[in-house]
Amino acid sequence: MFALFKTYGIPSISSLLVQTNQLAGPPLTSSKRYADTGALLLEAVLNEPGSKRATEAIARINYLHDRWRDKGRGKGKGKISDEDMLYTLSLFALEPMRWVKKYEWRELSAIEICALGTLWKHLGHMLKVPFHPLPGYEEGWKNGGALAWMEELDVWSRAYQDKKMVPTETNHILAESTFNIILHKVPKPLHACGSKIFASVMEPRLREAMMYVDLLQHILTFAANKLTHSSIPSPPFLYPITTTFLISLRKVILRYASLPRYTPKTRKPIPSPTHPNRINLDRGRNHPWYILPTFRNRWGPGALLMRLKGEGELIPGNEKKFMPEGFLTKELGPVGMMGSGKEEMEEDMRRLEVEGGGGCPFVRM
Repeated sequence: MFALFKTYGIPSISSLLVQTNQLAGPPLTSSKRYADTGALLLEAVLNEPGSKRATEAIARINYLHDRWRDKGRGKGKGKISDEDMLYTLSLFALEPMRWVKKYEWRELSAIEICALGTLWKHLGHMLKVPFHPLPGYEEGWKNGGALAWMEELDVWSRAYQDKKMVPTETNHILAESTFNIILHKVPKPLHACGSKIFASVMEPRLREAMMYVDLLQHILTFAANKLTHSSIPSPPFLYPITTTFLISLRKVILRYASLPRYTPKTRKPIPSPTHPNRINLDRGRNHPWYILPTFRNRWGPGALLMRLKGEGELIPGNEKKFMPEGFLTKELGPVGMMGSGKEEMEEDMRRLEVEGGGGCPFVRM
């Protein structure tokens, strides 16, 4: 989800998200938005293209976005630009490749990069993301296919980021809200340390856009009596050094001292065994939205730790408001929009069934 976090460094994106008060609002609201976003993305990406579950998730995403887009349905028309949509898609396509190259024991192969490009080009088309800013749009990337598309997307994305990623208060508000979600299960005395570790893996440009200034700038700002709650120093040099060392050590252990993984690791949501048509998530972040109350989830090490901390309401199944029975894709989104959009989704699903039934997305333009 770091790709999603990175979009918060673009003021046009962060300002709208703060305005809606979904990610920067009360903890229950922001954690539900985080869970809903993750659920929709997992459903769209991990299910077979053209399947009912993938199609319904894409239709729901389109419905939730359309009211804010230039060609959308309503009051927020034009607040999500085509360029912001393409930039967001570019991060989902490119950040896994970048992170694997930086943090894993080997880089992705050309075949794996081609697979990523094919997947996200297909999803971009289904999500009505415009590709006309890319040089190969007119010819349809006939020479190079997915690899050429990924290369052009990378160049365009970096240029857009250099132009648009600048510091604003709304960027910082979302960064702090995200930190609170990520660190919710970490003991409060360790929150400051956790925030510094997270900030240490940010690129300098992103850290600056989130208003995590360097230490010298922090001192000068304080001396000038201009210190605000957003002028937070970036992590001391020891944090990135330690983080880099631990990541490098992990690479060595995985490459030379670990057996191959025999089964794939997946976070694909699972159909509820007790409620037909509903779907459960396998894990949560800070609140147990849609988590199946299995024995492990209720009495495993994590659950026992929560009981010791006096956070029994966060154990799956203890609070009905977290919907342990699972979610319906058509209900995901802000509470005020639950149950809305049925007709719009059905219309979009008919389009998706015609356009997204499979095949190479570089042939189907």
